[in-house]
Amino acid sequence: MVGFEELRGEGAWWQRPLGWVGRFRQDPGTTNLYKYAPVVERIVSQRASLRLLGDDELRQKRAPDSTRLDLDDDVELAGFLAVASEAARRRLGLEPFEVQVLAAVSMLRGRVVDMATGEGKTLVGFLVSAGLAATGRRVHVLSANDYLAGRDAAAGRPLFAAFGLTCAAVVDGMGEVERAEAYRSDIAYATVHQVGFDLLRDRQRIPGARKLVPGLDAAVVDEIDAVLLDDAMVPLVIAGDADPQPEGASLTQIIAELTKDEHYQVEGDRRSASYTEAGVFRVESALGIDDLYAEERVELLTAAHVALHARALVERDVHYVVIDGRVQLVNDARGRVADRQRWPDGLHAAIERKEGLEVTGQAEVLDQILVETVARGYRTLTGMSGTALEAAERLSEDLSVKTGAIPTNRPRIREDTPDRLFVTAEQRDTAAAEVVRAAHDAGQPVLVGTGSVADSERFAQVLAERGVEAQLLNAKNDAVEAEIIARAGERGAVTVSTQMAGRGVDIRLGPGAAETGGLLVLGLGRYDSARLDRQLRGRSGRQGDPGRAVFYTSLDDDVISEQLRIGDQPRSVGPDGVIRDKKFIHLYEHAQRVAEGKLLQLHRTTRSYHTMTDQHRQAVLDTRERILTEPDSLDDYLRQVFTDDPARARAWTTTRRRLATEVVLYQLDRAWTDHLNRLAAVREGIHLRVLGRQNPLDEFNRIANDGFRTLGPETVAAVGRVLDNAPDDATTLHDLGLRRPSSTWTYMVTDNPFGSEADRVIAFLGNVIRGGRPPSVTYT
Repeated sequence: MVGFEELRGEGAWWQRPLGWVGRFRQDPGTTNLYKYAPVVERIVSQRASLRLLGDDELRQKRAPDSTRLDLDDDVELAGFLAVASEAARRRLGLEPFEVQVLAAVSMLRGRVVDMATGEGKTLVGFLVSAGLAATGRRVHVLSANDYLAGRDAAAGRPLFAAFGLTCAAVVDGMGEVERAEAYRSDIAYATVHQVGFDLLRDRQRIPGARKLVPGLDAAVVDEIDAVLLDDAMVPLVIAGDADPQPEGASLTQIIAELTKDEHYQVEGDRRSASYTEAGVFRVESALGIDDLYAEERVELLTAAHVALHARALVERDVHYVVIDGRVQLVNDARGRVADRQRWPDGLHAAIERKEGLEVTGQAEVLDQILVETVARGYRTLTGMSGTALEAAERLSEDLSVKTGAIPTNRPRIREDTPDRLFVTAEQRDTAAAEVVRAAHDAGQPVLVGTGSVADSERFAQVLAERGVEAQLLNAKNDAVEAEIIARAGERGAVTVSTQMAGRGVDIRLGPGAAETGGLLVLGLGRYDSARLDRQLRGRSGRQGDPGRAVFYTSLDDDVISEQLRIGDQPRSVGPDGVIRDKKFIHLYEHAQRVAEGKLLQLHRTTRSYHTMTDQHRQAVLDTRERILTEPDSLDDYLRQVFTDDPARARAWTTTRRRLATEVVLYQLDRAWTDHLNRLAAVREGIHLRVLGRQNPLDEFNRIANDGFRTLGPETVAAVGRVLDNAPDDATTLHDLGLRRPSSTWTYMVTDNPFGSEADRVIAFLGNVIRGGRPPSVTYT
């Protein structure tokens, strides 16, 4: 175990002044967690004496049930964590290291902590969750996926029971009653998507229906950057069945016969595609029409562009996979299937037609909410990650939380080798495969990180041609990832994986693997974010194990080709294709920073377009909740409906109150759905406002506000019309000719591959300025 004096250290002596300056400036990620060292020392001292106590005596050390733990009191906090540490040793067989105790104290004081992979974040989560629950808070532990939520809830239950705390997991397949009971546990493990979907379900409930989520109180987020940043701008959607739309099979067939460059063009960043004049003529001829751009053919034009995007921009085994006859999207940041995720209906249907699959049912979006909006709903938010420092600025900006680093329990001895940059991807793969084969022959375990399902399968085949059999871990087989990862550290094992972020399982070295040099991590090209690179690199060298990490890159990598167009050639290239020209090495790093900047701008822009909508949604929900839970609110609302006839309002509230409540809720929901759909249509064309020298965001907010101002009066009028025409014997919405969706379902809408509003503004202006010429960046 690390000595506490060593724990107090802050790296090499020359690094300390840099840390002091950063803390003085309050730079993100420089929060001083060592100020909690006295509390940690007190905990370590107390827990040593607790070892001598019997179980009954230890149980009595807990605070009495009539009192609540005060996390701001150092003495109370130290006493609780000392008991919790000893309880973890006895009930889980895990005694927290001092650095884990430091992490727990920091998180219970509201900080986000950066802990290296393999340092025991799961146990820290147990301690923090128990501490928050002991204060009387209702705690949600937000995991990266359902598997981890179920696993950790089961693993932590014995410790929580020692404090009289209940624990449950909320996962797919649970019924409504079971879900509601799980959320009423002291500690509930779930994904942020599960919580968001259940909030959306609650917002559709009718009188008499039970509320699933009692409220958002305290959240502990495991892999906080993967959970709340990578998916922060993903809309969670609740949809209802809708009338089927006309089939686009004919368009799919027409587009399939078009030729790139002749009939359509794809922009260099592969986020937009457009028809050439020859392409437009070909489509018009095939459809038997004169003008595809005629005003009366707006819907057909839209369908034609969506079909083109499905053909030209969305790639199988990169953006999606086909499993059991279904299109399943791949989460770019995690390299796995994104559960219940789909593109907007038109594009999703176009992909299904492209693949020759049955088109899934059409849906009408009833409501939606961003993952980030769900996270912002918690009164208290803390978390941990192996790459929280890289995300510190965004965590501070987006969620107003401070981040600090926790030292490793044992000194890290992993060797991080400089990148090897090649001219072509083929040269890169050849060199990487030889390194993997040599390591495999020597018995060293190897983990190869790739950028997509297609890349992982292709490189596994390259290895197979050299006699190396690799285990594949990607979106097509992520159901068995725990089993694959459990063997990835065995002597001579070779594993080829997509992104490792948020997998929640450590790679432990098998017998004899340390003697071969430990785990070799080889990244095949860098990701769009250096944070994801560090996630991959951190799989090696856990808990002081030996290991090595290196990235093999090329000028063909997406991080280069999608950001820059290079106009010159490297001056110094080795016979194996390795680039020795430092200018190009810096250029690769610059391209990655450009990619990160684009992601950040997309994040900020998306949030900006949702801020006003979130405010409007909350106003509607407040009205809805009052109607459901406060009897006087319905009376007040109906008095607005029947301003000239108070007796009519009283008649409805006294004789058919439930039906009146259902009508008001129905019209509120209908008005909100229509408002959302109108705003979605506005967003699609808002970028054109730049032609009139208008700010698209300002114009969007103006239109949204104007529409929302009419929503209330229109809803009141709609309620009045329905109630005025209601038959005397009507008792249900059906009797009034109203129908809620016969079924609802939830899903996530992934990023549109042809860009956000910001992307389209930039692309549109750039195209105008260039006179239609493709973008290029030349470095000389």
